[in-house]
Amino acid sequence: METRQLDFYSDGIRLEGLLQLPDGEREGRLPVVLLCSGFQGLKELIPAKLWAPFTAAGYACFAFDYRGFGTSDGVRGRVLPSEQVEDVRNAVTFLQAQPELDPESIGVVGWGLGGGIVVQAAAEDARIKAVACLNGVGDAGRAVGDSRTYYDWMVTQDRLGEDRAQRVLTGKSQLVSPWEVVPLDPVTRDNVESDMYGNHERFGVDKVSLQSAEAYYAFRPELVVDRISPRPLLVVHGTRNTLHPIDEARSLYAHAREPKQLIEINGAHHLDWIQPGAPQYLETVPRIVEWFGQHLSSRSASLMQGQAK
Repeated sequence: METRQLDFYSDGIRLEGLLQLPDGEREGRLPVVLLCSGFQGLKELIPAKLWAPFTAAGYACFAFDYRGFGTSDGVRGRVLPSEQVEDVRNAVTFLQAQPELDPESIGVVGWGLGGGIVVQAAAEDARIKAVACLNGVGDAGRAVGDSRTYYDWMVTQDRLGEDRAQRVLTGKSQLVSPWEVVPLDPVTRDNVESDMYGNHERFGVDKVSLQSAEAYYAFRPELVVDRISPRPLLVVHGTRNTLHPIDEARSLYAHAREPKQLIEINGAHHLDWIQPGAPQYLETVPRIVEWFGQHLSSRSASLMQGQAK
């Protein structure tokens, strides 16, 4: 696997990405899968766990840090889904300009919040030919609200209203812990601390604005997911995911139009089944790669069939 560090710009902000190319001789342009992180994610986290299976199947892979994260430029603590959707769309434009890549064979994979981001991006951008939403959200506010008591959720709404007024009066938004915005269940927190904070010094940001929280809770990609059709959609979700409950996947799937497929991973949480070597990873990730072989391009399908022989 060959790795190239590449920069591009989104709304004038420099974003840094990593392009992974499969080993061996390459004939013609390659289909490419754009791998997108979730809330607080970096290109070296979840996307990196998917590089090897995809490049082994003959795909190029590209992952980048959203504006304000990792090695990309931008305001730290500002996490607006609409801006991350624009980052994804600008990444597609960038990939279309790369001579090794097929501009007509671009698929997207999004993890967690990134699953909703790629759904929204694909709904707005027909250049994206196939979409996979992994452990994603159909309604981000609903997913967070379901994890809180009614009283706590009302207190949060009051804080957001007060912050909205302060932004108008002062131009500033209060900064809070990202885990106040998206509370972690104990299982997910253990995975975050061991696999993310434990291995990556640049993981996420220490504080996010309440403006970001308000935008996060208002993000509802299920309202536009039907616009992806007739391009294919794959939804994959753990049934015991308490950060983004399985109902998020089912609602997103119900709002989508054909062609679509839902894979529910029995007993899986939010971050366990994506760990390379885990039994659920070994069972599920090949199915995701195979799905892209069936739907992204005839070239990638033939590559996979050749490897299966």
